[in-house]
Amino acid sequence: MLLRSSQIRRTVVLFIDIAGILIAFSLSWFFRFADPFSWILSELYTSTLVIIILTYFVIFVFYDNKRPSVVHQSPFENLVSVLTNQIALMSVTLIYLFIMQRGTLVSRYVIGLTFAIAIVLDYLFRIIFRYFLIRASRNGEKINNVMLVTLSFLAKDILAVIEENQGYLMRISCITILDKDMVGRSINGIPVVGNKDNYLYTHRQYVYDEVFVNIPYSFEVKLRRIIMGFEEMGVTVNLNIEFNVDASEKRIRNFAGYQVISFSAAILNPASLLIKRLMDIVGSFVGLILCAVSLVIFAPIIKLTSPGPVFFAQTRVGINGRRFKIYKLRTMYADAEKRKAELMEKNEMSGLMFKIKDDPRITPIGRFLRKSSIDELPQFWNVLVGDMSMVGTRPPTEDEYERYGNIHMRRLSIRPGITGMWQVSGRSEIKNFDDVVRLDLYYIDNWSLLLDIRLILKTIFVVIFGRGAS
Repeated sequence: MLLRSSQIRRTVVLFIDIAGILIAFSLSWFFRFADPFSWILSELYTSTLVIIILTYFVIFVFYDNKRPSVVHQSPFENLVSVLTNQIALMSVTLIYLFIMQRGTLVSRYVIGLTFAIAIVLDYLFRIIFRYFLIRASRNGEKINNVMLVTLSFLAKDILAVIEENQGYLMRISCITILDKDMVGRSINGIPVVGNKDNYLYTHRQYVYDEVFVNIPYSFEVKLRRIIMGFEEMGVTVNLNIEFNVDASEKRIRNFAGYQVISFSAAILNPASLLIKRLMDIVGSFVGLILCAVSLVIFAPIIKLTSPGPVFFAQTRVGINGRRFKIYKLRTMYADAEKRKAELMEKNEMSGLMFKIKDDPRITPIGRFLRKSSIDELPQFWNVLVGDMSMVGTRPPTEDEYERYGNIHMRRLSIRPGITGMWQVSGRSEIKNFDDVVRLDLYYIDNWSLLLDIRLILKTIFVVIFGRGAS
């Protein structure tokens, strides 16, 4: 069965997703113009649809393709995948229409309804395909049979892990034990068919499509002979890579001409980061428009109520220690930084941050600007130029950074953000810097585009109702 191949299954998902978009576009056109196919005669709409499909192809290949397959995701996880893909696709489409100055020419009704219907259709098609695969897996001839090659004392633990994670379309059909002869016996009901002498001959009597080799590096065996022996027979070999390094993420990649294994606390998908950056650019344009409107209203008030500039600029530390100037509307008196030292004994934060309630350095208009978060709007310039992101960790000041320990440095492994976990978790109630670090590390370890969208929506809620602001 062709669908035993995970790559073919993913290709099928790509095609049914694109089919969903095409059907959604035709239905939207029909609801708007009462003819489902006349859009084919319009160069404007056909070229827009081509861009949408090509964009979706890129999103799928570089982002959705990295997720677990449809059959390995729950119905809810499939829904999240569909929503994330469609939100990313809609963002890129709107940027395209804006840049090409087609926004006023293309029907917003058709485009908006297309994405709404596509979400429903793509999810429905995926669930139907998932159900079909699960049904097919009940037929033993249609699933991927794998032979496990390992040692006697490891076999049960490996089988337990595989059983928990194998999904519907793969099973361990037989076992080879290299450190002793156990042929004729079984482990967890799975027959042992090979030993260190005959494993290359097992394929004649037993059916398996792939081999999974999981043996410790301390065990003396010629791995090359095992791998090349099966490879010559056309059997795919999967070799377990195990190091005594407790890193969260490991991956094989090319590094300056060498094949290396990279260890990292978190490896972020480059395609996802690209989409995040595109969202930042779009968001920064919106934010800067709001900033311009705010300046017209509040710049004169800031100048009239206290001497000093309208903008406050301060050096902050960004991704991996890069310094940059952060910009805000000034909410404090001009001598605020000088007075900070004399107020340190009133610091309410435990740890490396400074914060006091009813800070005397804040101007009257400054309290309103902070409460409404209007003072943060100039930071969208930092987002546009790439120093910051809309969502990220809080960028520390230089004096905070100088006192950082190793665990704190992880906060700088991504771009800092205007908003983040700390800002939407009641920042005025958080009094311990370790809690800020915990929230930031949670964000880094669990980052996704969907999490960013959730935090942006939650930030809007916090700003409107003023909860947690200070």
